[in-house]
Amino acid sequence: MRVLGALVIAGLAAHPLYAAAQSGVQTQRLMATTISLDAGPASSALAAVWQDRLQAERNKLAALSKASPPAAKPTPDVAVPIFQATFKDGDKTIIISALFTTPECRNLSGVAAQNLNNCPMRVAVLRNGEVKVVKSESDFPFVAAFKETSDEEPSEYDNKTQRDKTVVMFNPAAHEITTALTLNGTLDSEKAAPIKIAY
Repeated sequence: MRVLGALVIAGLAAHPLYAAAQSGVQTQRLMATTISLDAGPASSALAAVWQDRLQAERNKLAALSKASPPAAKPTPDVAVPIFQATFKDGDKTIIISALFTTPECRNLSGVAAQNLNNCPMRVAVLRNGEVKVVKSESDFPFVAAFKETSDEEPSEYDNKTQRDKTVVMFNPAAHEITTALTLNGTLDSEKAAPIKIAY
């Protein structure tokens, strides 16, 4: 029994999430949310982080509106999907977020991994009401889970499923962010390089 217990502990220690918990590393799930396309930079930290992209989306929508016949009804508020996780380091809040827009987001695995996407990502530091972007990547891999819906219903993100998810780990001592991707119920054994941030 002692040998079995030792093997179980050794197996847990090799798991990235268990190791993170034992080292004081903070762990959060990358959660889906939305941000209004009309959100100004002062409305939220995410709006400040992505204001240039929001403006680009507004410009695209305006161009489409000019090319289309006038609508009888006013255009409803458009929301942009975004995935985020937040962490604390003293008086600072560390925010990692990925903007889920097209054509910037790409699925490189096709039907084999439909929920695996590569999207623009930014890491920002919020302190005393000021937001500063300290890291950007254009090809950040993460898993976006969707609820099962009929063909007539719009897609809806699933923040609770354990089958498809992205877990983000932040090491405040090393100023590093790492991710663990679970796809189709299996933890991806291929580890991405840590994201180092300076602030």
